[in-house]
Amino acid sequence: MQKLHAEFGLAQLSKVGEELCGDNVDIVRTPEATIIVMSDGLGSGVKANILATLTTKIASVMLKRGIPLEDVVNTIAETLPVCRQRKIAYSTLHIVKISPDGQTTVVEFDCPATFLVRRGKVIQFPTQEKIVSGKTIREGELLLQEEDILVAVTDGVLHAGIGGLLKLGWGWKGVAAQIESEYQGCNSAELIGQHLINCCEGYYVGRPGDDSTALVIKMRYPQQLTILTGPPHDAAYDEPLVHRLLAAAGKKVVAGGTTAQIVSRIIQSPLKVELTCHDPQIPPIGYLEGIDLVTEGVLTLHAAVDRLADSKNLRRSNKQDGATLLAKLLADADKINIIAGLAVNPAHQNPSFPMQMNIKAQVLNKLKAGLEAKGKEVTIEWI
Repeated sequence: MQKLHAEFGLAQLSKVGEELCGDNVDIVRTPEATIIVMSDGLGSGVKANILATLTTKIASVMLKRGIPLEDVVNTIAETLPVCRQRKIAYSTLHIVKISPDGQTTVVEFDCPATFLVRRGKVIQFPTQEKIVSGKTIREGELLLQEEDILVAVTDGVLHAGIGGLLKLGWGWKGVAAQIESEYQGCNSAELIGQHLINCCEGYYVGRPGDDSTALVIKMRYPQQLTILTGPPHDAAYDEPLVHRLLAAAGKKVVAGGTTAQIVSRIIQSPLKVELTCHDPQIPPIGYLEGIDLVTEGVLTLHAAVDRLADSKNLRRSNKQDGATLLAKLLADADKINIIAGLAVNPAHQNPSFPMQMNIKAQVLNKLKAGLEAKGKEVTIEWI
């Protein structure tokens, strides 16, 4: 049975006048579970960011090491004191732990209730109150299904518009209604999150009174992408690698002119190169039978890294250059396998340099880090 995959969408808004957001989110994937920890630090700016980051790191590291959830909550509750003046915790804690079969545990401490979208309708994720270290938390379990969506927000989202456009703020029911309407219009977790924050900023009339975060988690079967870039160190591996690429599930990309020629020769299909220049900085794309995208190598991969970092504009872009097309395929994929040849292109550098000095290695490692930061599973296999 194929395992469900958790797709993430994260959008944030900093309080007006602050450069740092006082909310923090940490996402950890292990073979046993996907763990998401979100925290809202008291106040705003640097201090709030430090408090929120400390909370998420403590919780995510403990959960990753297999420490029971109750012990984690107990540690956080004892570690973080209560503000004497406001009588509230210095930071909130919101944990979502999802097993590969969809079994999900949610823990809420001083944070808004989790939204659950099932079959287009929004309800509150079922939880029960319990006392841990003298503090009241809410905890619940549910078996998530394909197309189910969870939305976790910080207080800044619920308070949007308070005292202005909305006298009592947006509120849980107002946000729920917006989520329900967003679900009808798009199926992307990233777009739902971004649209929520755009509405939030609108209710604040462009001057957010609090840090605001919307985290969207959508359950679906994973989308896979395999990239073959660069010839292997031994030409004897050419044919097995090409057949492996063709047999891979999901989308397929060939990055590199020499690599494309190898694939063309082995599958006995001509390599056609597009003559139209969509971007003077990006080499043209090519076409091969059975391959979803054919691009140039290092330059295009490097540019794709930059485009991925600007996900908001990437979604809006209609550009057809290789870097944009590759970035969109990467953004849509959940599991990405990069097969990188060790043959060194003399045009890039001296082949006597060590591996860490290799330009392609640097670009691929940067690409891997950027994709993993977005919650994707990435492997690089050097051959």
